[in-house]
Amino acid sequence: MRFDRGNWRRPWLNCAVYCLATIVASLLMALSVRPQTPDEKSAAQSTPQNAQAPEPPQSPEQRKRASLFGSLSGTIDFGARFWDLNGDRPGKFQETRDIPKGLSLQNIHLHFNPVDSQYFFDFKGQEIRERDQRYSAEAGKVGVYRAQFLWDQLPHYFSDGRTLFFRTAPGVLSVSQTLRASLEAVPDAGVAASQLGPQLPALMSQAMTTAHVIQLRVQWDQLLVTQSYRPNKNWEFIFRVQHLRLNGNRIKGTGTFAREANGPGGDGVWESMGAELPEPVAYGTTNLTLSAQYTQPKWRIGIDYNLSLFRNSIPSLTWDNPFRVTDAIAIGPAFGVGRNRFAQGQLALAPDNDYESVRVHGSVDLPRDTQIRGAVRWGRGTQNVPFLPYTLNSALTAANLPKDQPALFGVPLPKSSLDGVVNTLDQNYVIASRPWKQSRLLLQYRSNNRDNQTPQITFPGQQAFGDSQVRTSVDFYGVPVENFPTSYTRQNTTATWQWDPNKKFSWELDYDWEIWNRTFRDATRTNEHTVSGELNYKPQAGVNLKADYHYGDRTPRSYVTQPLIFDPVNGGSWVVTPTTKIIPGVPLEFNLLRRYDEDKRILNDGEVSLDVTRFEKLSFSGQYRYLRENYDKSFYGLIYGMTSNVDAQVSYIRSENTSFYASYGHEQDRSMYRALGRLQVGGTPGINACCAQYPLANTWERTSRINFDTVQIGINTSFNEERTVLEMSYGLGFGKDRTNTVNPFTVLANSTHTAGAVPYPNVLNRQQELNLSITHKLREGLDLGFSYRLEPYGLDDYYTNGLVPYSAKQSVDGNLLLNTPRQLFLDARFTSYHANVARVFLRYTF
Repeated sequence: MRFDRGNWRRPWLNCAVYCLATIVASLLMALSVRPQTPDEKSAAQSTPQNAQAPEPPQSPEQRKRASLFGSLSGTIDFGARFWDLNGDRPGKFQETRDIPKGLSLQNIHLHFNPVDSQYFFDFKGQEIRERDQRYSAEAGKVGVYRAQFLWDQLPHYFSDGRTLFFRTAPGVLSVSQTLRASLEAVPDAGVAASQLGPQLPALMSQAMTTAHVIQLRVQWDQLLVTQSYRPNKNWEFIFRVQHLRLNGNRIKGTGTFAREANGPGGDGVWESMGAELPEPVAYGTTNLTLSAQYTQPKWRIGIDYNLSLFRNSIPSLTWDNPFRVTDAIAIGPAFGVGRNRFAQGQLALAPDNDYESVRVHGSVDLPRDTQIRGAVRWGRGTQNVPFLPYTLNSALTAANLPKDQPALFGVPLPKSSLDGVVNTLDQNYVIASRPWKQSRLLLQYRSNNRDNQTPQITFPGQQAFGDSQVRTSVDFYGVPVENFPTSYTRQNTTATWQWDPNKKFSWELDYDWEIWNRTFRDATRTNEHTVSGELNYKPQAGVNLKADYHYGDRTPRSYVTQPLIFDPVNGGSWVVTPTTKIIPGVPLEFNLLRRYDEDKRILNDGEVSLDVTRFEKLSFSGQYRYLRENYDKSFYGLIYGMTSNVDAQVSYIRSENTSFYASYGHEQDRSMYRALGRLQVGGTPGINACCAQYPLANTWERTSRINFDTVQIGINTSFNEERTVLEMSYGLGFGKDRTNTVNPFTVLANSTHTAGAVPYPNVLNRQQELNLSITHKLREGLDLGFSYRLEPYGLDDYYTNGLVPYSAKQSVDGNLLLNTPRQLFLDARFTSYHANVARVFLRYTF
């Protein structure tokens, strides 16, 4: 495994950083140990051994200088790090962090705040010159102005990958022309998977042995500057600017599929074709905020302006098809064989967009501890990036397509761009009151409105299945190919009553009514009523018991589905017929299928916790939470989702020098999903869409159970008159994912592969971390330390264990091997690893 050590490829810059750190440390040490002047030496020598020499008088300049340097404090932590890493693909070791070898300037903290001054300054630097470095500074005058600065980085490393693609221009990925020509020349390169011979897999295996290695890593950079100013006690002004940048490479999946009748009775078997791309990423977002607030003793009002600009330096991705140098389409009239034969493909990436908003907020205080608060935000988002052409496949012309199918290559689009506009309006109004000494009442109304003003565009057709054919309204039972601008309004009305009859007992009752109104969605309106209760009880000092419970009932007023017809064929099927009137804007799905975010749902959410801190040396706490969402069992889709967790912590202080802590957590996630295998009978793309069948016999159900256990223990002790400090901790996390699938009915004979339930192996995930740290005080303000971390990680995942860049065969049902997958993977994944990290450091505090 190779790690990019780009942080250390500029030796002159690193040398400058460490030289600067050394100079700063030397100066600070010199200030703390100032040499004596000749007069001071003479005075010291003439003073009797047991007598206290009078301090010489200081001039105003000397007193000022002593006050300034006496107000400066800080810490500098630098050292050297060594580590050893073993594993086939240990990328997870540095997934969201950077642990370079060699010298490191870990932390710098400087704080300046003179006792007799209102001015202050604070600077922090962490993980300096590493990919996860962070710098922050704050300065100002107390009560008048404050300036804040932040720059930090957050890496995300996926893995090394092997790829045939080279970046030849921004957003352009190319493959060797010679290789593409040789692969296209193989006679079986365009045939069905069942007819695939050994020649193409052999050539691909040879090509992958020489494929170059690419690091798949992205990194967030954030720059944040905030300035606040209070000219007097009534006014406050805030200016904030933030810039976020995401750069690097990550995995982008693309490709197509084919369904071949290779199983018994014409059963379908899926063939996967295409390639994972190393997508280049170059995002930038700039956020600007201007705020002003005016305050009076009984009321206050403010206004905010926000502007967000998102820019993508790579608006589209164009790539070469490794298997083709010339364009072709699939074999008609069914177009099920020979897909993915374009020479060059394209994808639109995240488009540039703008969003600005104005928010007005205020509050007023009334008698009897009553306050009214309100905020209104109006915003507008726009996006008008030019559309990409329909296709780059020059074979999608009228000469190659069936009659009445529109040619898409080189044809102008109905509109050059989306001209997307979304208006937003958010409102929040609150009345909070304490009408009686022991009660508190709160009434709140919130609404979020998204009004999508984007125009609807009707297209003559769209490319489909790896740019291998054209799909028109005929393929969708006469429904035009168009976009559907979705809008919604969400409203919440909440009432809360809190009662505190005494110091030991309090409880809170809450009711919330939520309404969703949507356009171009299955459920145009849903209502959800939620009742909540919370109890706090303190039977004695140092003992606190809390319990809360939430019950919610969400019901769609109506759920729109396509008008499928029930037919007794195949033991009972829901079917689409040539005369079925398909509803535009409603998904072409099984009419018993429900979306979990709109369907009928019952929510039960409860939590109980106990904290005990009444003992001088011993404290402990425990918590249990249960959350379950139940959906209508008579429909298909998500049936239920459940999460429960138990946490317990204990800490023990043996003496002033020694303490111990331990914790345990157990989390369980369970879910159940119901679906069925669809049959497509008599349909020919571009000619007719008849006829989708949903046999109830092809129903399958999947249940998932994920258990995750964590254990942590630690000890902190000091000895040698507290000059030596020892810290040790150990953590273990163990996860197990069990998935089970069943067929509640006997699957149709021609659907054993389409709908047959296949058992899944378990997925095991285990991570351990042992930390040991020893710090010894050499003298006041100077510490020498050593730290060590042992980090074994184990992963057994059936989904990625056998993943290879190109495979000629796969197991369909555990017994039948078919030449189905021709997907070109990057082979970027995590596996088990074993890491040892050691660091020696010197910490100077002044």
